[in-house]
Order: sequence, then structure tokens, then C-alpha cells
Amino acid sequence: MRFKRFRTWSFLIGLALLAFGFVACASGNQTASQTPEKVTIAYQPGINYANLLIVKQQQTLEKKFPRTQFAWKELSNGGAIRDGIIANQIQVGAGGPGSFLVGWDKGVGWKILASLNYSEFWLITKNPNIKSIKDFKPEMKIGLPSLDGVQAIVLRKVAQKDLGNPTALDQNLQVIAHPLGLQSLLTGQIDAHFTTPPFQFQEVEKGGRVIIKSSDIFGKTSIASVFTTEKFYNQYPEFGKALYTAIVDATKLVNEKPEEAAKILSDIDGGKVSQEQYKKWLTNKAVAYGIEPRAFLKCGAFMHEIGMLNKQPKSIEELILPPLKGAGGD
Repeated sequence: MRFKRFRTWSFLIGLALLAFGFVACASGNQTASQTPEKVTIAYQPGINYANLLIVKQQQTLEKKFPRTQFAWKELSNGGAIRDGIIANQIQVGAGGPGSFLVGWDKGVGWKILASLNYSEFWLITKNPNIKSIKDFKPEMKIGLPSLDGVQAIVLRKVAQKDLGNPTALDQNLQVIAHPLGLQSLLTGQIDAHFTTPPFQFQEVEKGGRVIIKSSDIFGKTSIASVFTTEKFYNQYPEFGKALYTAIVDATKLVNEKPEEAAKILSDIDGGKVSQEQYKKWLTNKAVAYGIEPRAFLKCGAFMHEIGMLNKQPKSIEELILPPLKGAGGD
């Protein structure tokens, strides 16, 4: 009798342990499934991405998600990053409002996780015959990173105001990556270059003159922000929140400890640019960092007006992910 009772209890305990093991296994699988197996993060050249580059260099995400395979890629423009997101080859992208809004309009399904940078970007020329955009002849070339990037949007806004036609200079536009555009301007292969820090600073140091400043057109503008699809964020919310927090911390470092941030950036490129030079760039009055999206609605309204968008965002809530909690608004 006692043996039968013992067998009964043993059977029940065995079932309980089996059930516990199943639950633990299921719980473990759930945790694993909430961590992406692979994440490719793409960004563009320049110090507008300094805070994101600090996240990369400090391996903040790699330490928090050791099971995830990370790849970081520098691409020449937002359009290339958008194509990578669509093809599911890139999970997180960084770029300006122009290419982002085109993707949003076309149903890419991405939203803003955080802004990175509000730096002014300048249209610069070395041609003594060019004083304003009214002086551009049909054969003169204006270099910029993409035809739907924020530089192109600003140029079309100025063309609408000064030339009466937003596309008046479209035939002058030449797509070129920022570093190559810098060299092409200095060697006279293009007549003007619409670029960003630090390339614009280098061009001015070499005799370039500023024709347009973005701040005069759209005011404070998020020239660089981090995007991911709503589907990816909802599938891996802890990863999304961790990336947002890492960007917040890196932004604070850039703003409060520019010398330390400058050293990190100098280390990234192997000392090709000194810590002192990076610090000068980071603390230039034309450079600013912050996480709140700015000028997306202004850009969207103008892009819709001239036919670049089929629909227009009416509020920032349509464009942002939960960590931003309604931040931004213009």
C-alpha cells in the first residue's frame, strides 16, 4: 500500500517537474525570441551621426544583447538605407527627413526612434560668378547626396521662393556622396556642394562661400535621425528601448563632454583626424545634438505641396515610436 502511494506521489512529482521544465523552456524560448538574431544598423558619413557612432564604438548594444549578431554599415545616402530597410537587409537606419518621408509615404512602415542632430547644412560654392541660386546656369552642377534628401528639399524650397519654380534647378543636381563631393568642389568638378558638417567646414576653410543655410529655410531641422519599422520595434520592444536609451546617453556625452566624445571619434578613424579637430567641429555653433524630431512636419507639408508626397503627416505622432512620447511637433 505504501509502495503504491509512493509510486503515485513519484508520478505526480514527475509530472510537476515535467510541467515546470516545459514552462521554463517555453519562457526561455520567449526570451530568446524577443532578442533579434541579427541587426544591421546603417548610417551616413559625417559628424551628424557622432552620437550613434559612440554607441557603436562603446559596443553598448553588443554588451546588452550578446546573442545578437550586429553589423554596422556606412552608406552614401538615405535612399540606399531605405532600400535596405525594404529588402529587410537593414533593421535600423539613420538619415534625414526627406528620404524618410518618401519611405513613409510609400508604405515602408518605418517610424522615428530618436533624432540625432540639428546641425545647419550649407550650400557652398567656389565659383566667383555664383552669388545666389539665381546665378546658376544649366551646365553648372550642384552636388548633393540624393534627389529626395533634405538638401534637395531645402534647395527646392529656395528655388520656389527665388525662381518661382521648385524644380528649376533639378537639371543641375548631381548625386554624390559627401566626401567625394568635397573633393569635387575643391577641384572644380562641380560648381556647388550642398553638404553637412564637417565637410562644409573644410570647404569654407579652403575658400568656399556659403550661399544657403538650412536654418534660414526650415529652422531647427533634424538632419539625422534613427528609424526602424514599427513591425521590428513591436517584435523586439526591449531592443528598441535599449537603442533609444543608448542614443540618449551618447547625446548627453556629446553635449556635456565634447572632449571625451571627440577622443572617441578620433579613435574610430584611427587618429586620421585629431581629437582637437573633432572637438572644434562638435562645439561649432552650427552643430547641435538632440533626440526630439524637428521640421518633419514642415518638410512633409512642402514635399506634399510640390508633389513629392501623396499624403502629408498631420502630427508628429504619426511618425514616431513610443519612446519619444510625442516629442517634437514641427
